[in-house]
Amino acid sequence: MRSKASVPLSLELLIRCRDGTVASALNDVLMPDNRYFPKDQRFRAWREGSSIRFEVESPRVRPALSTIASIVSDSLLFRDLWSGVKARRSARV
Repeated sequence: MRSKASVPLSLELLIRCRDGTVASALNDVLMPDNRYFPKDQRFRAWREGSSIRFEVESPRVRPALSTIASIVSDSLLFRDLWSGVKARRSARV
């Protein structure tokens, strides 16, 4: 990674899931969307058990915030869909 002095913004986002299965599913959903971002932005993501950690570094504030906002938005959509699927499965039993 570059030195912190040359990067005006460094963000870290940690999403804790109920368990490793949910974290793995969320990770699978998010990663295709997080392949492409501005060339001057550094992005790292990895899963640690039941959590997914994201690091974004950028010389520009807006693109970095947009990346984090997109991850949060997509994660909330995943949560809503995951809950809906679980509710439908429970109703069938």
